[in-house]
This record gives sequence, C-alpha cells and structure tokens, in this order.
Amino acid sequence: MAALDALVDRGGAVVVSGSAGVGKTALAVHWAHRAAERSPDGQLYVNLRGFDPAATPTEPARALHGFLEALGVPVARMPSDPDTMASLYRTTVAGKRLLVVLDNARDAEQVRPLLPGSPDCLAIVTSRDQLIPLVVTESAQPVPLDLLSPGEARDMLVRRLGERQVAAEPAAADMIADRCARLPIALAIVAARAAANRHFSLAAVAGELGDLDAFRAGDETTDVRAVFSWSCRTLSPPAARLFRLLSLHPGPDVSPRPWPAWPASTGRRPAPCSPS
Repeated sequence: MAALDALVDRGGAVVVSGSAGVGKTALAVHWAHRAAERSPDGQLYVNLRGFDPAATPTEPARALHGFLEALGVPVARMPSDPDTMASLYRTTVAGKRLLVVLDNARDAEQVRPLLPGSPDCLAIVTSRDQLIPLVVTESAQPVPLDLLSPGEARDMLVRRLGERQVAAEPAAADMIADRCARLPIALAIVAARAAANRHFSLAAVAGELGDLDAFRAGDETTDVRAVFSWSCRTLSPPAARLFRLLSLHPGPDVSPRPWPAWPASTGRRPAPCSPS
C-alpha cells in the first residue's frame, strides 16, 4: 500500500506481480478504492483473464471497446480496427486523471494497448508474471508480492475466526498457516471452512489439510488446485514434467547439481529430478 501511495502521483504504470493466490487483485482493488479521490476523472477496471481457470484470456480489442464505452464514446464512432481503437483510447484519456486497473494479465503484449500513455493517468497491472518487458520499455514500476509472514498469517486467521478461537489453539493455528504455505487464498478458504463448522477444533481442521481437496470452496475461483493449474498450463511440456517431479524430492531445497554420494547405510538413493 505504501509503495502504491508513493507511485500514484508519478503516473505511468505499476506491475503488481506474485504467485497465484498471493493477493494481487485484492491489493490493487483495495488500493484503487482508497485512492479514488486522486483520480477525479474516473476509474477503469478490466479482468484480462490471463490465468483464469474458467475462461480464455481477454483480447485487448475487447477490453478497449469496453473502456471506450465507459468513457462515453458513442457506438457510431467506435473503430473496428484494434490499432485505431487504441489510438482513440489514448486521445480520449489525454489530459484526464484516470486510474486504470488491468487485472490478471497474461503477458506484456496483452497490456500494452491498454496503457493510457498519459502522465496524468496511472495504470495498475496485476499478473503472475513479472512482465519485465513493461518495466524495460514502458518504465513500469515493479511491486512484487511475497507470501505472508507467520505473524501476518496468524493475524489473517484472527480477523476471520476471532481472537478467542485462535488463542485457544495457537499450535493448531500455526499448523494451519504452515500447511497453507501462508498463502492468502488458502488461508481464506480454510478459515471459511472453520467458520462454517464451529464444532470442529482448529486441530481437526489442520489435520484435514494433507490433501488439496481440503482447499476447495465450491467454485473454480476458490479452488486452489484450479487456481494453480493455469500457471502449470503455461509451462512447456518438459518444464511441466520437471515441476511434477520436484514433488518427489525429500527435502525443502533442490539444486541442479548432481546428487552427492548417498550414504551406503540407507540402502537406497532417491532418483534425481530431471526433465529427461
């Protein structure tokens, strides 16, 4: 929030990046509402569905059409050519103070036509990708999001479940945070399940978290398996296979270096994680 506050008066573009479920959209939308007074000429929002488990990515021309309609361009003046549409968009917003939220972008090419191009406007882009090309060619400011700290994860559970329930089972609360990898979407799903089943102890809730099916809340936007699946689908087949093989590694860290000599006393040696 502080980083976005510092950038708002500079205009241009900001890229909020991070893994699936880390809270990029929540941050962008929350900050946009708080900063509404700084954009007196309006705010524009579009979900670009770059990593959407239920839809294909939004074409830039379709997003531009929606923006121009919102800006009051009559249908009779609406161009059909995407390049002409992008030019009209930039002309229309010139001199205005707008905030444009481009949520869930797939890549830089999807975003570029939607940038206002005016120093008086600010565009906030969220993506699982760092969108380095935008940082290079558009001078976009990167704002990466990381996982919650252990204390922040506990605070989130307190806000969702109440101080009394979390304080009654601190070890179970910490286990929930750990098994959710301190990921906001996973914590929100588990907290919702716990709130809906108050007769379950937090220890019982934590005990169910050994399976991804425990991180489902009824639709694809709140299903951790579905949310992460679209990141996997963007990988090349060898990279996707390597990612799956990493789950076989017995430790918390992995290196591309060859396996060291395995102690003979163990009687076995795990297979190396290799794309081949």
